[in-house]
Amino acid sequence: ANAVTEEYPSAWLHAFAPYVGSPLNQKAKPRINGSGLPGTGSLLDELYKNRKPWDASLVMPRFNGQELLQDESKQIEFLEAMMDPGVAVVTDVGKPKSFEHLDCGQPLEDFMFDILGRANQHPVRGTRFGVIHTKPRAAEASSDYDVTNLQFMYQARGSVTSKVCDGLALAEHLREHHPKDFEMLSRINMTHSSRNNIYAKDGYYRAESNDQGFSFELVHTHPVFTLDEDGHLLKVVQSETKRGVSALPFDSYEPYMNAYKRFTSLCEEPKFKCNFEWPEHSMVVMNNWRVLHGRAEVSAGMPRTMVFAYVMKTIYENRHRLLKQRQAEHKKPELNERWLTRLPNQVLTSLVN
Repeated sequence: ANAVTEEYPSAWLHAFAPYVGSPLNQKAKPRINGSGLPGTGSLLDELYKNRKPWDASLVMPRFNGQELLQDESKQIEFLEAMMDPGVAVVTDVGKPKSFEHLDCGQPLEDFMFDILGRANQHPVRGTRFGVIHTKPRAAEASSDYDVTNLQFMYQARGSVTSKVCDGLALAEHLREHHPKDFEMLSRINMTHSSRNNIYAKDGYYRAESNDQGFSFELVHTHPVFTLDEDGHLLKVVQSETKRGVSALPFDSYEPYMNAYKRFTSLCEEPKFKCNFEWPEHSMVVMNNWRVLHGRAEVSAGMPRTMVFAYVMKTIYENRHRLLKQRQAEHKKPELNERWLTRLPNQVLTSLVN
């Protein structure tokens, strides 16, 4: 019979060995138990575990939009910035043709598609982005924070200042200085809920449509701080405008609300708020599982149009995975697509990092 041989890159075998190999001694004990890998994981896991809290002194990462579109290594840098520090400004995104709904969102939608793919589809809205037109008014700040997925906010018209706050820094501050408050905020669930009456059945805003309204409900019951199995902050959720009537246990109500008040006050403390300039035709991108954002301050007499859209965590992580694979294929031609696709993230991490 004709013998068939196969060559395997040594790095590929070495990457798999800790998970599937038979250990020669106790030091070589596999990283996993008899149940196999613990889950999907992510190439961003190590960065996630080693995130550093930041405060008002943060120097926010800045990227040029046109450079990002042309350079995949810069795209990797940008996506990793979404894990730590979790926020960045992207300049030179493009100018809208007009401030009509479809036109003013096009630069953002085109940019997002080239960097990550399509944005989330809203359950009612006809576009994958929303548009907010602000009438000229005096500067106004708010402690209204919202948290959902990876968020892109494009300044189609007007230059403003705004503020962000690190949920990780707040959580670690409470964990260290007010451990009882931290324990309650990471254990006891509260409810955020609202009824959205903004859109018509045809997908346009009610104010711009002749069609009938199409309302929908949103509800989410959760702790303020969601922790992973190792106690790391996984997600922070806060929105005063969407805070519902929470069914808090009677004995916990007063101490919990005191803890919650301390948390919301920390959000507005100057030492935790990072203020930044947000120029026209630029965008702020943030990881809403970590970063809290406040309303922009709009100068009196300045019309403002802001466009926003969201990307799911899995889309973000898998785009980063693809870019890291391509980067590794370029640096190590022997590790081509054949060897780097269809691998678990835990194995792939040692091959691409």
